[in-house]
Amino acid sequence: MTRVYLEPGVILARRGNDPIDESSVASDAGESLRTLADTGHDLVLVASRPVPLPPGFPEMNAMLAPDAERDAWFLTTDPEHCGNRRAGVRSILVGPGPATRRAAIHRCDIQTRDLRAAVLEILSREAMTPVG
Repeated sequence: MTRVYLEPGVILARRGNDPIDESSVASDAGESLRTLADTGHDLVLVASRPVPLPPGFPEMNAMLAPDAERDAWFLTTDPEHCGNRRAGVRSILVGPGPATRRAAIHRCDIQTRDLRAAVLEILSREAMTPVG
C-alpha cells in the first residue's frame, strides 16, 4: 500500500489565516481523495491540530510529520516543505509555485495546478512503474 501524506492546505478552498473548518474544505477534494483511497492508497493528513472534514471524506490518519519510508508521496501547497522531505518520499507542489510567493526556492518533484491533477499524476506514474 502506498502512503500519501497531505498538508492541510492541499484540501482547502481558500488560503490565508482563516480558521480551518468543514466549510473551508474544497468541494471536490473528497472525490479526489476517495479515488486514491479506492485504489489502495493510505491517506495521512500532516497537521499539528485536528482538521474537521465534511461527511463523505475517506478515512485519513493524522501525524505531525511524514515517516521515513519508501514509495510514498507528499502533497503540499508550500514550496518550502519540498526542501524538508525525506528520501523515498516524492513531493508534489499543488497550486501556485515559487513565482507567486516570496519563499526560498526548493524544487518539488512535480508541480500540479490542483488536487485533482496531483491525484492523476500519482496514479499515472504508479501505472507506468515497471513491476519487478
